[in-house]
Amino acid sequence: MGEALFAIVAQLVELRLPKPKVAGSSPVYRSIINLNLNANPNLTLVSRLMARVNVNVVVVFVFLVLAVLDFIPMSFPARMIFPLLWLTLCAFCQKQWALAGALFFSFLGDVMGWRNELIPQIGFFALAQALYIIIYSVLIPPKQTWSKPVKFILLALIASVYGVAMFWIFPRVGESFIRYGIAVYALLLLGMCFAACRHKCAFLMLGAVLFVVSDFILGVHLFVERIPHAHLSIMIPYYLGQLLLYVGTLNSARGLR
Repeated sequence: MGEALFAIVAQLVELRLPKPKVAGSSPVYRSIINLNLNANPNLTLVSRLMARVNVNVVVVFVFLVLAVLDFIPMSFPARMIFPLLWLTLCAFCQKQWALAGALFFSFLGDVMGWRNELIPQIGFFALAQALYIIIYSVLIPPKQTWSKPVKFILLALIASVYGVAMFWIFPRVGESFIRYGIAVYALLLLGMCFAACRHKCAFLMLGAVLFVVSDFILGVHLFVERIPHAHLSIMIPYYLGQLLLYVGTLNSARGLR
């Protein structure tokens, strides 16, 4: 048991996953299990052990455990910063530098949110959204995208969400500096949503939508009216959205859907 746990941790650091060579198997199957453990005699013991399990399964499991801990009452309020810190480290170990940067800025935004510093929080999340836009538009352009009518409908829906936010939330923001900062951030957030949805990737689409839902609820809670159980309403779609963006980005980078 101890050797297996050591293997998992070590593999997460190395992340040298052997590519399965099972003839006729689907990409999903090949990403989960590799039956041909003796195909490469140069594999390390750690790699051979971890060839049985997709590292992403471990990443998702640890992330979900850290996220659940955020909703358990305990005298450790900083626990909300650990889920994004974990994803940041995992993306960094997998050499997904832009994704790691977006997650790192999100982590810093969580730190500022924990400290109740709204302006730095908006700034860090704006940087995260800008990086996500670059990832989904430039670094990983969509291989399959929607037709022009569908793109137009999608863009119209996103513009409608922005309009509702501006007419409902924007006038209730007190300081003008924060007001215009929120307006710019909302543009970046919805731009990220549009860029992600162009990919025809279920993970990216759902993750981006959940991110927008989370921030919309947060805006209503902060500036319009207090929402009961706001932490649950805000953080559950936020955590799920970030996790789906992480998985969807890795899949898109590897040509999977």
